Amino acid sequence: MMNLTPVTHGRPKQLQGLMCGVVALLLSACQQTQIVFTPTEPPSLASFDTPYPLDNHLPESGVIIPATDPVFSDEVHTELDLPYQLHRLASVQRTHDLSSNSLSNRVSLAAISPQAPFNNPDILQIALQEKARALAIHLADPCLETFSIRVSLHSINLSLTCPDDVNHIYGLLMQFWQPNTFIDATTAPVDIDNIRRQLKLNKHLNAFSGAEIDKLWREKLLGPEHPYNKVLNNDELFDSLNLKQLQQIQQQAAMQAQWHLFLPNSQAKNAEFNLQASIKLWPLLTTSLPKSLSKSSQQADKLETTTPKQTQKIYLIDAPGSVQTQVRLGYRIDYRIDHSINHAIGHTVDSELGGMSEKSQLSSQEVALSCRSLSALMGRSFSGRLYYDLREKRGLTYGIYGQCANAPLSSSIKFYGSTAIEHTGAFVVGILDHLALVKTQSASQGEINALKTYLMGEDVLSQDNSIQRENQYLHQLTTGLTQVDVQQLNAELQALTPKRLQQLANGAFSGEPLIILRGDIDRIIPDLTSKLPEWQLERVKVD
Repeated sequence: MMNLTPVTHGRPKQLQGLMCGVVALLLSACQQTQIVFTPTEPPSLASFDTPYPLDNHLPESGVIIPATDPVFSDEVHTELDLPYQLHRLASVQRTHDLSSNSLSNRVSLAAISPQAPFNNPDILQIALQEKARALAIHLADPCLETFSIRVSLHSINLSLTCPDDVNHIYGLLMQFWQPNTFIDATTAPVDIDNIRRQLKLNKHLNAFSGAEIDKLWREKLLGPEHPYNKVLNNDELFDSLNLKQLQQIQQQAAMQAQWHLFLPNSQAKNAEFNLQASIKLWPLLTTSLPKSLSKSSQQADKLETTTPKQTQKIYLIDAPGSVQTQVRLGYRIDYRIDHSINHAIGHTVDSELGGMSEKSQLSSQEVALSCRSLSALMGRSFSGRLYYDLREKRGLTYGIYGQCANAPLSSSIKFYGSTAIEHTGAFVVGILDHLALVKTQSASQGEINALKTYLMGEDVLSQDNSIQRENQYLHQLTTGLTQVDVQQLNAELQALTPKRLQQLANGAFSGEPLIILRGDIDRIIPDLTSKLPEWQLERVKVD
């Protein structure tokens, strides 16, 4: 018989024992090793004053000056009572439109509400997208495949871009705003179950992706009673939404809106527009709405949009097991100005109070100037201060960016990015250090020149894209900026000096910033406590 008993030798056993001992020793050492977090460093700035090499004969770029001609021309027809303001693309275009086919006609119908935000715009956006899908199937019109929708708190813009006649395109857009468009079986009713599913799915996706941090940002920045926090994320309605409620939301928005119709240049093919026919196609709006819906659109007029007081507090959203920390840090700037720069920014002194009140409201131009220039200086991607220092020099992040949110009822500057768990404290301290530096140390003239080139170039490039042209124009309408105001803002940007920028920074970045972090709390608290001992940490759960 064959012996199946394994043969053993003494030496392999010794090796096995030795290896086990080494592994046990390594594991023990790992368990006892203390994690060393990234140290903080003083902020560093890039040099923008490097001269051209002697052998480089390339000419220097000149100052970019945006054209003063309006992008759209307003058509006025006094003999007709048009329900919309008609805008034509200006006859002389400075640039080639890179976003659309020259053989196609782009028609956009925009509803704006400057005084108050639309109610439940997040619901309406998904519902209108579902309506476009239903219409495309029902009518088999290829033009509907180009449907585009852009929704903000104060504007709803629907667009179609196709070779058809503008009157036909206009007729298609009208179908989205008919009083029974979501219900009437003859006009492709929407699938309400699918809309509810998408709303719930978006909520779960936001929690999974970390977008919930932006919801908390808005709540802490503005306060729970601010209109912007009351018209979004109605979870109860997400669960119970029916076609009747959806139609009421649509009708409230339609009645609340000021309407703007954007047409291509009159010289374009198939661009002759029938005004009389357009009036006949205009939807007949209902005259009454449930009180629960009509009240919300009036709340913004009665509510004083005061800024919640920010203290030295960092809000933490727990995301156990995450390998990075999401960071949101910034200021609300619509009611903030420093006493030391009252005269510099141009405010009048209240004689009854003997000086500037602590919460004097900046003009819309001053808010826009501060918001645009400072967010770009600090966070304009590759050439911003934060990106250069915190990524290029120190490797704390893949990217950090600045966002200027200039809306009718609130304006703010937000800096956002993500960092590794072990870099959290150094990353937050790095941002705070730069915000302090910009208030105490003037920028170099070379950096100011680079900033102007970026801002002016951004403005010129936006005119090469039909979507950006309309968005920029609608934003001007909702914030109350006229074409003269825009030209004045561009002139102020072109005249920006290091001293002026420092004044703007002291006005916008006064007080304590709002800081919200989302990450593995148990792992980041020791680092935050060490690097930011004067800041209070508060755990927050997002609903």
